[in-house]
Amino acid sequence: MESLKVPGTLQEIEPVINYAVTAAHEAGFDDHELHRIRLAVDELATNIVLHGYEEAGLSGELQISAQYDEEQLVITLEDTGEGYDPRHTPPPDLTSPVEKRPLGGLGVYLALWALDQFDYEQQKNRNRSILVVQKSCPERACPHHNRKLV
Repeated sequence: MESLKVPGTLQEIEPVINYAVTAAHEAGFDDHELHRIRLAVDELATNIVLHGYEEAGLSGELQISAQYDEEQLVITLEDTGEGYDPRHTPPPDLTSPVEKRPLGGLGVYLALWALDQFDYEQQKNRNRSILVVQKSCPERACPHHNRKLV
């Protein structure tokens, strides 16, 4: 599947999400996996635009590409914004009452939770987020069906 490159703006997030969903459809992923993919791509792409470009006073492009086989889909998001590894985001406080919780971190937490694997690398002023989702497996043997948020 050919990659898609769009301006790194909030108005261009939807085509990025649609690209990921189309790739997942082509690869034969089920609805459960499509929701996981949509959640992760939406949250991570939005964070790239908001934090990597807008808050940093930068502009640039967001590129998405996908590769898949019978077992997994690998989506790569690339940008030239301010670098940040989402794995360093502290987990949100899920135990306090909602009105007392600090803002931020929940979306990244859910996005990374929705993925089977996430890698981040930065090379020559280019950030690369690599999202991996495995195809469904029988419920009893599948670690995705036994995930806990806390």
